Amino acid sequence: MPPTRYRVVEQGRRLVVIDTLAGRSVAPPAVTARPEIFADRPRTMGAPRPQSQPRPMPRASEPRGRDSGGEGFSFTTAPWFDKQAPRRIRIGTDAQGQLIGGLMVAIVVLIFLFALIGWPIAFVLAFVVFNAKVRDGFRTAATTWLTALDATPN
Repeated sequence: MPPTRYRVVEQGRRLVVIDTLAGRSVAPPAVTARPEIFADRPRTMGAPRPQSQPRPMPRASEPRGRDSGGEGFSFTTAPWFDKQAPRRIRIGTDAQGQLIGGLMVAIVVLIFLFALIGWPIAFVLAFVVFNAKVRDGFRTAATTWLTALDATPN
């Protein structure tokens, strides 16, 4: 195999490619241009740039969450579970206990039924979910219950 034409050597802590036939480096070392600095440009007088319109400050919306109205909290209903949706339901301190108690009972009952019966519950729930009359009955009951919660005084 003949010797290679090019050779790489280190000169001054840089790698340089040497052409062995010509006896010199292939290209002179590249000189990097100094980056343009904004302050070095000459200043010119020009037309003032149009200023963008200041953004309007968003209006202070009604307080949400736990601090709405001082006590209790509120939430907005959705059409899949409330016939009068969308509406904001304010939950007072009295209704919070009722809501938390109802949720805890529902969670315990669901865990118990799932542990007792297991997967057949999912099969039965599928029929309940896809039956329009049953869904409508649940929506009516939920709407009545939410209206009662909303009417509860703070």
